[in-house]
Amino acid sequence: MLDKVLRNGYSCVPVALSEGLDIKLNQAVRQIRYHSKGVEVLVSSARNFNNPKTFKADVVLCTLPLGVLKQSVGSSAVQQLPSSVQFVPSLPEWKSSAINRLGFGNLNKVVLCFERIFWDPSANLFGHVGSTTASRGELFLFWNLYRAPVLLALVAGEAAAIMENVSDDVIVGRCIAVLKGIFGNSAVPQPKETVVTRWRADPWARGSYSYVHVGSSGSDYDMLAAPVTPPSAGSTAAAASAAAASQDPAAAPTSNGVPRLFFAGEHTIRNYPATVHGAFLSGLREAGRIADQFLGCPYAPPAGVPTAPPTTAATE
Repeated sequence: MLDKVLRNGYSCVPVALSEGLDIKLNQAVRQIRYHSKGVEVLVSSARNFNNPKTFKADVVLCTLPLGVLKQSVGSSAVQQLPSSVQFVPSLPEWKSSAINRLGFGNLNKVVLCFERIFWDPSANLFGHVGSTTASRGELFLFWNLYRAPVLLALVAGEAAAIMENVSDDVIVGRCIAVLKGIFGNSAVPQPKETVVTRWRADPWARGSYSYVHVGSSGSDYDMLAAPVTPPSAGSTAAAASAAAASQDPAAAPTSNGVPRLFFAGEHTIRNYPATVHGAFLSGLREAGRIADQFLGCPYAPPAGVPTAPPTTAATE
């Protein structure tokens, strides 16, 4: 797998994809209701939860980060957090179990903007090895961005968790100390601007990327990708338990109706998890699935037309 850096930053991707779309910003999804007739999504201002609005549709495509999904299927106390989303009815056992099993990691970044370049401008990146096991994920990699006086440092694992509770000044100071250890005290100036991420603490993310946790498997990505059909009176708890035990999305209990709740995101694509292109491809996958369901498969033959030429059996 190759890592690539977009010349004009990642923001140019959603800006291009959102052209012509009516996107509601600063709107928090509070509740998703799904039933045999369609869906209702309750939203409110991200800062003021009064006077929620309701959007009605045939289906809903849920792209909530895995960390927010985990929060939304957690304990009742966790579900009361402002960024939690309530599903009505609750997600089936096979879906919530897959959400809980799959891991959601944390990778934080420190962006350092300087007046001048003091490192090798031809190098795409350079590394740093911590002196202790606990610090091995601390500032272990520095990206040279855009051939400009900007470095992006990565913090992972236990170090990323510790970083969430430390001030920006302390983190930037540690970065400067590491850089001085590499290039010398006199070569490294103070940065003129810095940005520090804290993805685990961000209530609208609760982490960075999915991964296969102990007790989970690649099949959980398939479970997370599977759409949910509103339950019918004939659905039984035993059927739900059997589907959860099999970890097979094809075994998920459904009613005689059609799926109304669809899922996309990097945590729903088995072959390309934890990637931007994986998230993008999962959106295309679900758009095709929804279109096939409501518009019909464009490659399906007309009614009455055989899908294959008739065959005859030879006998001796």
